[in-house]
Amino acid sequence: MTSERSWTLPISPHELRVLVNGYQSWSEAELRALLDTPQRALFSWMIEQGQDPVFPPSGEAGVWRSHTLIALIRPDGGGWVGCLQDARQTFAHWEARAVGGQVELSCTLEGPPAEVAFEETGDVITTVETLTARLGTVMQARTPPPLRVWCSWYSYYRDVTLAAMLDNARLARELALPFDVFQLDDGFQADLGDWFEPSPHFGGHAQDLPAALQELGFRAGLWLAPFLVGPRSRLRAQQPEWLLRGADGEPLRAGHNWGGPYHVLDTTHPEVLAWLRDLAATVRGWGYTYLKLDFLYGAALPGVRYDPAVSRAAAYRQGLQALRDGAGEETFLLGCGAPLASSIGLVDAMRTGPDVTPFWDDEARRVLLGDGAVPSTRSVLHTTLSRWYQHAWYQPDPDVMIARRELSLLGEHERGALLGLLDVIGGLRASSDPIRLLDEAGRALLRQSLQLSRPDRPRTLTTSYGGAVTHFTRGTFNLLDVPAGGLAPHSYSAAQVGGLQPLLARHQQT
Repeated sequence: MTSERSWTLPISPHELRVLVNGYQSWSEAELRALLDTPQRALFSWMIEQGQDPVFPPSGEAGVWRSHTLIALIRPDGGGWVGCLQDARQTFAHWEARAVGGQVELSCTLEGPPAEVAFEETGDVITTVETLTARLGTVMQARTPPPLRVWCSWYSYYRDVTLAAMLDNARLARELALPFDVFQLDDGFQADLGDWFEPSPHFGGHAQDLPAALQELGFRAGLWLAPFLVGPRSRLRAQQPEWLLRGADGEPLRAGHNWGGPYHVLDTTHPEVLAWLRDLAATVRGWGYTYLKLDFLYGAALPGVRYDPAVSRAAAYRQGLQALRDGAGEETFLLGCGAPLASSIGLVDAMRTGPDVTPFWDDEARRVLLGDGAVPSTRSVLHTTLSRWYQHAWYQPDPDVMIARRELSLLGEHERGALLGLLDVIGGLRASSDPIRLLDEAGRALLRQSLQLSRPDRPRTLTTSYGGAVTHFTRGTFNLLDVPAGGLAPHSYSAAQVGGLQPLLARHQQT
């Protein structure tokens, strides 16, 4: 079921900037000149895994697509803002198209009819914040106090062991590092879907970890990709009828990772929903009160479902609701790789950008292959800063601070930009550095990155250093590869005396 509304804006496209929001956590959000050309990924698996295959970036000059929210900004800071007001069953696909001397704007609703707000305004920043906050209120957003998390992923990746988790937790306690949660990431399980069976190298079982962490004073966190199914998994062999299927009747390929393609559960199937509730309840029973739920986009992929009457947005939300029901109201749920607005009210926090990396940019994949959702430190800043308003939907998760110098190619300005990002966006604080690798300066930077802050807001959308929202009231980012506005490339400068500025200065001298 789809419906469409359209508007004609009698203004020259040459005058306008556009603020777009990507579909899921990793999909790029940007602030660009309307006549620029958006990137479109070269390979289909990049679109499946990082974008919405139903409504991907256009790849056409002057044609910008956005999900849930769009804003068109005049040079005076005014303009037009559109925002879906209920995303529980419906996706909103916005498109702004430069046509001659005017702009054609459309909003296509995929799913049942839902309210759409569209306003002309003299203050785009405030109107974006107002309309997105209203969406959060309608959907009963959960915004609990943010947590400080150590995560195993960027230290050990899939080679994580039970011993490594406990070693880092013991060292964190000895150093009095102010973490609340120690989160075990991907690598503990036998396969995608086979969550209760340990991998051969983990050196134990995931259920062995929570009690040991509790003795050290930390909450236990666990990573799951609950909707994914490995092609060689026991779950795939035992329950083939649970899989989302393509038009050819074969199990749908949901992306490309872990060395190949993988499948996804059909969350309109009642047995799948029961299994998801049991999965969340089981790991909660092991003692995990913090769950990172990853690759959630899979449940909303286009495909042939058990119940064809359920919209993609509703199918996704049914699966997420089953996980919330199984985990209980007190369990902290972090979404990742997730359709953003459709998660409001069910998750406590949300990754609002792609994965960080210990290097600035993967320019070959981003530029030559057109993958704007590529993991990199640049991508994290670019997208997360352009979603500043989403703190009204959940606690934002800007991903981890990389404070280490070893096993990292980030320079001092780039580490300073990451630190500035955390301060400006607020929300969760996280680290994944092997704690033994941190020298005294690295530990000082880590401690600073774990200090909680209130979200900041932009001071302008009419100027940008790098195709994103970069000018905030507390400071300015330069995401460009050249100096701009007196700022070094890849850097951040705090606006006030005190706060971050002294630490950034000390950090850049060390």
